[in-house]
Amino acid sequence: MFVIPLMAHHPRGRYAQRVPEKVWYLRRLNLFDEMSDEDVLAISRELQMRTFASGQNCLRDGGERVYLLKSGRVRLYQLTPDGHELTTAVVVPGQLFGIGSLVGQAGSTQAEVLEESLICETGAQEFMMILAHHPVLMARVVMVMARQIFQLEEALESLAYKPVPVRLAELLLSLIPDSESDSGTIELPAYSQETLGQRIGATREAVARTLHDWREMGLVGRGRPLTIADVRALRRVSEGQRARPDSA
Repeated sequence: MFVIPLMAHHPRGRYAQRVPEKVWYLRRLNLFDEMSDEDVLAISRELQMRTFASGQNCLRDGGERVYLLKSGRVRLYQLTPDGHELTTAVVVPGQLFGIGSLVGQAGSTQAEVLEESLICETGAQEFMMILAHHPVLMARVVMVMARQIFQLEEALESLAYKPVPVRLAELLLSLIPDSESDSGTIELPAYSQETLGQRIGATREAVARTLHDWREMGLVGRGRPLTIADVRALRRVSEGQRARPDSA
């Protein structure tokens, strides 16, 4: 399953007052650039809006649908041969997922709602018809699908070759808000050790051991929520280096 990152670029104001809310929302996404309001309105009519509670699987019809996340968060994952869950993406508002259904790759990926989410969806065939009428839109989807295939290959390669501390360090660093600097203590989103393990394809026990070692070394803080106490040291771990350059 593939995820398409979309960027918002229209401030809400008079424009939002002239069009339905769903159309305004789609207009904020650069995927629909160069499309008329009439075209965007037609696409919005093909999208059904549903609300999901935390923990639900939001896929329907065997995954043969395309989804647009309006609010909340959704975790996409695959099961490894040894039964672990390998998280391939965490979808945030403004992203499409389920594009793999367009090429017959819908069944291998699962989608778990991490918090109450509002999701727009349509059938894969209906989405294909939309693409057929909008070549520019089709080109953008194809380009991002290729990028997502590469990212999935990277995730599988990481699972095969990178040890748990490296994968966990990469994940924690990716959770740092953009506004934060490398200095000071940084508080991370409240994920359980089991969830962190799912996102990197590791057991909860392996995550717990790694975090324990890092607390002893001063890389992360003690207690909850999880905090990063030494970002620079964690970056060295993510690069396969020792946390402390002068470590024995």
